[in-house]
Amino acid sequence: MFHVTEIEKSKLNLEEYYKFPNKPLFTTMEWLDFIQEDSKGDLFFLRITDDDSLVGYFTGMVVNKFGIKIAGSPFSGWSTVYMGFDVFDGINKLDLLPCVQEYLFKHKKVGLIEIVDRGISVKDAQDAGYCADIADTLELDVDKTDDELFKVFKTDCRNFIRQFERRGAIYERVAPSDEFAEEYYEQLKDVFAKQGLVPTYSVDKVKRLLRHLTDGETVLCQHVLDPETKESIATSIFLAYNKIFYFWGGASYRSGQHYRPNEYMLWRAITYWRDKGYQTFDMVGVRDYKKKFGSHEVQYAHITIPRYKWIVLLRDLAKKSYFKGLEMKGKVLKKK
Repeated sequence: MFHVTEIEKSKLNLEEYYKFPNKPLFTTMEWLDFIQEDSKGDLFFLRITDDDSLVGYFTGMVVNKFGIKIAGSPFSGWSTVYMGFDVFDGINKLDLLPCVQEYLFKHKKVGLIEIVDRGISVKDAQDAGYCADIADTLELDVDKTDDELFKVFKTDCRNFIRQFERRGAIYERVAPSDEFAEEYYEQLKDVFAKQGLVPTYSVDKVKRLLRHLTDGETVLCQHVLDPETKESIATSIFLAYNKIFYFWGGASYRSGQHYRPNEYMLWRAITYWRDKGYQTFDMVGVRDYKKKFGSHEVQYAHITIPRYKWIVLLRDLAKKSYFKGLEMKGKVLKKK
């Protein structure tokens, strides 16, 4: 029988907590410190055993939204791809979920549990009786030579990379910093303005992210400079851990698009992390421009467990209102 014990952060055995073969970036201490500071929640660490044998951990954070306590692993707005369970190979994560659910409802008094776990399929979750939607992304196997990678890229993608090299814009890797965060965010505002919108997060979130992930083994910041003015026209942020790297964000000014900076920065990130031994590029989300790199779609489960059904309706209404508010702000700015 599985048993759950909550461990205080200060008392975690970090050697044990990090020992799982498929542990993601999003349950590392650096990332958890980032989302806790950014979202003002209470982290929790649930150690799961079978009799006296360690099976794994379930990590998440409790936040108050709409007057309701929510246990997220992760929750929308955390800029976190997936969390959930860290387990040893061969463990069925869905077998562990009932005891975690019981603990969170009983001891954390939450009204809603949200879980996105890359190791749980939507079908398996639904077959087990859970409400599960699709969380999807595009992934690319980068454990290849340059020529092999170019063969899977679409023709226009290859052409854009070559055009960048011919047109003379300046590519640079840069250190993560508040200054870079501001540079990135100014360009992000231009990206959203093109769609009549405003960014869904603040520049402070970007600064917090880069302050917590400053190591070159974890984060890659890039920008592209106009060859004449030497001013930044495009930026991007990539994160990496345990053989997988992620596209966290990219932005560029419309005025510099003819240099093709976006495709080139993706290309340079691919070769950068590949040369460091990384094997998989999680492009984070499904977009047409990401498909040009020959990526394939991967799906996993977003599980919602409400104490009461009306809580889900309230959550969905709050999300709809939030994005409607961003749309209205974008329209106001566009008129100015």
